[in-house]
Amino acid sequence: MIEADEVGREAVEEPAVLRGLAQAFGTDILDERGNLNRRELGRRGFASPGARERLNAIVWPSLGRRMREAAERSRSERPDRPVVIDAALILEWGDHRTLCEALVVVTAPVTVRIQRAMERKGLSEAEVRDRMASQLPESEKVAAADYVIENAGSLSDLETRAMAVWREIIET
Repeated sequence: MIEADEVGREAVEEPAVLRGLAQAFGTDILDERGNLNRRELGRRGFASPGARERLNAIVWPSLGRRMREAAERSRSERPDRPVVIDAALILEWGDHRTLCEALVVVTAPVTVRIQRAMERKGLSEAEVRDRMASQLPESEKVAAADYVIENAGSLSDLETRAMAVWREIIET
């Protein structure tokens, strides 16, 4: 499985990307060793639509290249298996069909998504809401999806639904 968050963490470590981020958002987003303060970048990068556009323009080219490379590597290593990409923003990137043949969207009530993001990423509710506001509305993602999985329940419920979709994908 390809985790877009992991690929994104690698992308922002590229020297050219770090330089671009520091030029756009201030050199103080880097510590004394030149490492990125992701929390501060997130705060500044999601502060306004313009800031978000600058952030995306700097990061997404590297991220997209790395995602395509990872997908090709996965396909060549295991041509008999589908490539699974976990990427919340795949539709925002543009032509997702160049990366995947089937799009699975996992939905949950807004309050559940906010709580999960706060717990997983250590963000405040305001930070989560700012990030969610920068994404396509869930209704647009659902409309683009080949499969939709509702994730309002337990992990066991999610696993059951995901396995049913997985079986359907690999059988087609």
